[in-house]
Amino acid sequence: MKDVDDDEEAQTLSLGWITGGSTVANKPWDSAIRDLCSRIDDARNGIDAPLNLNVVFHVPGNILKPEFVGVRTGRFSKSRALLMVQVAVPEEVPPDPMAYLKTAIDAAIDEAARWAVKRKVPIDVSKLRFILERATQPHNESF
Repeated sequence: MKDVDDDEEAQTLSLGWITGGSTVANKPWDSAIRDLCSRIDDARNGIDAPLNLNVVFHVPGNILKPEFVGVRTGRFSKSRALLMVQVAVPEEVPPDPMAYLKTAIDAAIDEAARWAVKRKVPIDVSKLRFILERATQPHNESF
């Protein structure tokens, strides 16, 4: 499991994940999320936004399965301007897990935008989407 720690500086866009027990079936999720975390770490350098977004994937395992489907808003840290949005991934890994994760992060950004509008919190989704696009460009190893 990897999640944003309260002692860490909030990043514009960050990923985390909770696995309900390691299995052979969910290993591709773990690999794809780790790869995307690294890519997003590189892609977000030098980009700031008024609201930071932490997307946490809930990966079903042999011990626990997510108790929700899709995306939902998690906690908000006003002092860090950090909103967590949680994403439940399916038990069966699709043929292209990276494409699925990109779509899921897009949905999380949409959820964050809805949340921000309701609470009148400034957000710049264009910067979040730019980081995501930059991180998921094929064959782009350096930023």
